[in-house]
Amino acid sequence: MQPTYNPQDWLLIRYRIFKKHLSLTEDDVVVIERELQPGLYYIKRIAEIKNESAGPVTYFVRSDNESGTDSRTWGYLEHEEIVGKVITRIKKS
Repeated sequence: MQPTYNPQDWLLIRYRIFKKHLSLTEDDVVVIERELQPGLYYIKRIAEIKNESAGPVTYFVRSDNESGTDSRTWGYLEHEEIVGKVITRIKKS
C-alpha cells in the first residue's frame, strides 16, 4: 500500500473475531486473507461495496499503489476474506 503505508509503519488493526462482522464502508483500509492464498495477508482500500438483496455482501478493493494487485485482478471479495480493519498507524522513521 505504498505510498500510504510503508514497511516500517506499525498498524493498529481491529480483527474480525468469531466470524462477527466488521462495520465497513467505502474508503476503509482492510487486511485481507484470500481464500485462494491462506497465510498471505494484504492491505487494501475498499473502493466499492456490493450489497445485493438475495446474495452476500462483496467488496471491490484497490491498492493505493497503481501497480499493486487488487480486485482488478481478483474480482470482488467475500466478507469472510476480510480479517481486519486498519484503525490507525504509527509512522516509523
